[in-house]
Amino acid sequence: MPIRLWFALSIATLTGYAQPAGCAMDRAVRLHQTGDFPGAIREYQACIAAEPARVEARSNLGAVLAKLGRYQDAIDQYQAALRMAPRDLASRLRFNLALAYYKSFQIPEAVAEFETLRGEQPADLNLALLLADCRLRTGDFQAAIDVLTPLEASQPDQPALDYVLGMALLRTGRIPEGQARVDRILRRGESAEGRFLLGASLFMAGNFPGAVAEFSKAAALDPNLPSLQSYYGQALLFTGDADGAAVAFRKELAANPNDFDANFQLASILAHRGKPDEARPLLARAVQVRPGSAEAREALGKGFPADQPTQADPGIAVGSRAPAIGTLDLGRPTKPVVLVFGSYTCPKLRSSAAALKRIAEQYRDRIDFRLVYIREAHAQGGPESQWQSTINIKEGVSLAPARTLPEKQEHAALCLRKLELPFPAVIDGMDGAAETAYQAWPSRLYLVGRDGKVAFSTRLGELEFRPADLETAIREILSKTGVE
Repeated sequence: MPIRLWFALSIATLTGYAQPAGCAMDRAVRLHQTGDFPGAIREYQACIAAEPARVEARSNLGAVLAKLGRYQDAIDQYQAALRMAPRDLASRLRFNLALAYYKSFQIPEAVAEFETLRGEQPADLNLALLLADCRLRTGDFQAAIDVLTPLEASQPDQPALDYVLGMALLRTGRIPEGQARVDRILRRGESAEGRFLLGASLFMAGNFPGAVAEFSKAAALDPNLPSLQSYYGQALLFTGDADGAAVAFRKELAANPNDFDANFQLASILAHRGKPDEARPLLARAVQVRPGSAEAREALGKGFPADQPTQADPGIAVGSRAPAIGTLDLGRPTKPVVLVFGSYTCPKLRSSAAALKRIAEQYRDRIDFRLVYIREAHAQGGPESQWQSTINIKEGVSLAPARTLPEKQEHAALCLRKLELPFPAVIDGMDGAAETAYQAWPSRLYLVGRDGKVAFSTRLGELEFRPADLETAIREILSKTGVE
């Protein structure tokens, strides 16, 4: 059963009323109940014209408008009714108002109304689920946990509670606790929700190929499950399939235009592909959804910066000496050297190959380019097979792990030939000494100056490698030696 059907989302109508002259409320309600919504709208509007303070007419008109997807018009009617409603009707009206905000993806506004209602009805499970789901959508995962945890003991067999609480726990990194809720859902039988949560568990644990597999199974069961395509896209992106990720993000946004991650990550893809005009509205929406996201605000104001290595992934720092790679002594090279670390099964190397080829040909007389062939990123049948990339499957790229140095040399030759890279390869030993020294797996690039020191470094990949930054670094290093 899809999660969206686990919530009670119906907007209530009000009954019990007097009928002044010019107002046929009985007829309006009959038209409403029989599905003649245009007729019901006309009659409710006539009642409001006859008596503007009629709370039930405004409330029921709001319900019809919401049914037709005219949420902002419905919100206007609910707000007007709420201002004049007696105390005994205010909670029902506020709930309808909150649902209209929720269904129109105005999540911060929905949160404010649901919080007010929760203060009045702290034990209402449906209300708590809706509020917690809003908190998930705005990225306030701990708040979602705080809303649902007090209800869990008294609601031991509620799949929606397991689903929303499980997702919130996973997103805060509390994997074992989240996994317990996943297991409860899976024990109830095969479901898109169970597969989605299992995929989310793998995603948070860093097993992105495993997450892709589970998200794909969830999508086969219910492709319209809220947030599924957003997570699917992120997992595809981590495995190097930016094209597949963009498709998934667009699917999510077609159903939920306020999904933060789909907006932000699709904007990142478009910006890195030279389409800033398409990226900007997505970034603006991401900031609107999560105004507290410094990353989104920075990207909206200044554009996406080149992704920098994190503290846990520093590589060799700029200014540090470059270690030798086998017989390649980098102590005092005769000209600057660009070291391109990677393997043929690394989609990030392949996606960067065209730019690397162009830059290598442009500076071929002044810069020494070398491919440093390291361990396969996604070897078939080896330990790396747990990290098989979806884009490798799509492109038919498959290599077994090299068992000997000659096999590794053959892989390097294949890589140079397939990618048409116009520079020689240096083969890292079977001990992976260079890969370890340069923290280069699965792919990386360094520019080493004639002084033997690192002048520039970057990861490879469509969203990480910026050719213009490498070219700038090359020009700077050549200008210092008077070669440019």
